[in-house]
Amino acid sequence: MTAKEKQVRETIITFLMSELHLSRQESQNHLAELEEFGLVKIHPSGTFYLKVV
Repeated sequence: MTAKEKQVRETIITFLMSELHLSRQESQNHLAELEEFGLVKIHPSGTFYLKVV
């Protein structure tokens, strides 16, 4: 995982924690689930893709 990808992941996790009042672990789990279903993708360059359904 690149530094840019880590930075984007941390930003998303922090956002989920603050906006949804989730714990860090819950936020990480939700992000992993979104990636698993192909709704979110974080490219190694740091580009963030969000699939709108």
